[in-house]
Amino acid sequence: MIKRPAMNASVKTILCGCIVFILIACAPSPATQSVPGPTNTPVPTDTSSTNITLYRGNPQRTGVFDFPAIRNEPSVKWQTKVSSTWLMPPVLAEGILYTGSGDGVLYAVDVKTGEEIWSTGGFSQLENSGAVAGDLIVIGGYDNRIRALDRHTGKVLWSFNTVGPVQASPLLIDDQVYVATDHALYALDLQTGQLQWQASTGNEGAYMGAPAYEDGVIYTTGGKYLLAVDSTNRKELWRIESSDMFTAMAIDNSLIYIGNFDRYFYAFDQETGAEKWKFKGNGIFWAGPAVEGDTVYTGNDNMVYALNVQAGEQLWKFQMAGSGVSEPILSDGILYVSDSSHEFPRGPRHLYALDAKSGEQLWVFEAVATFMPTPALDKDTIYVTATGEVLALR
Repeated sequence: MIKRPAMNASVKTILCGCIVFILIACAPSPATQSVPGPTNTPVPTDTSSTNITLYRGNPQRTGVFDFPAIRNEPSVKWQTKVSSTWLMPPVLAEGILYTGSGDGVLYAVDVKTGEEIWSTGGFSQLENSGAVAGDLIVIGGYDNRIRALDRHTGKVLWSFNTVGPVQASPLLIDDQVYVATDHALYALDLQTGQLQWQASTGNEGAYMGAPAYEDGVIYTTGGKYLLAVDSTNRKELWRIESSDMFTAMAIDNSLIYIGNFDRYFYAFDQETGAEKWKFKGNGIFWAGPAVEGDTVYTGNDNMVYALNVQAGEQLWKFQMAGSGVSEPILSDGILYVSDSSHEFPRGPRHLYALDAKSGEQLWVFEAVATFMPTPALDKDTIYVTATGEVLALR
């Protein structure tokens, strides 16, 4: 069995900038597994990669979107209860909002009405809400499987067994699915789920942030390792080792920005893995950063930081009411970030809108919950997941 790092009894940490560390059983090696192909259900017509929606907006995981700024405090348009446990950061694709839950159910919600369209369980526990390509949604959970579902009906079309749980959101590039676990990086065929290749990431139970991609190279972690892998031939280009565990990343400006359990936030050279700079915080930088232009946005404990991308110098900081900075997202000069990327005892949770240049608070939305992770953005609406609920703020 793999034992994940111990957690405080009063705080359950969950991924997505949110982690739950538990005991999990190792699955058999993929070399001895059969990989199921499509079920008898016809594969949806559109399974191409021309219409892909990824967690944090793009393969680089920069958290940057292209929607008009919401500068005034929004009001609740609708509110829907779908579960009794925590929900993951939602993924929005063509009028449907997808969110995974702590009890292993994936929900699809109509963004116009807030009505649940379908739900599919059996994932044991979900710490991501998947990625969309055409008519497919691809997602993995703590049942040590990655699955493709018809995103309109929730019908499972294929599944593939992994070694260890799938914490991180899958990466979809062209007709390939890349899935990173703390032991292996898998490349699967998007249409069938057949294994194309796999590469080793690590050998210990570890936190896994979503892998990133640029120019044919996949960047991922494996506990204390950060590595770059050629996406065409699985060749490892470089690997570095830290004294402690890496968290979640974004890539831009030829740099990899990533936090670590050692309470530093780092920038590494994208081509070589060489360290460029590091920034010390008061807590662990759990959440993946947002980066645009000459600024990278990150946070730990109850503090949000804006840093210069090339030197790591602090430009501004903002203190939140609660703890557990979520993964920030950025659109039209506004940074959206919450103070609950972990599950805490039930109480006030806050979503902030900050001016990206100055760090000035424009508005804050408060809800009573145990958990309020990174929201999803649309043209004039913000979709928030709280404890068992999905809210549309307009």
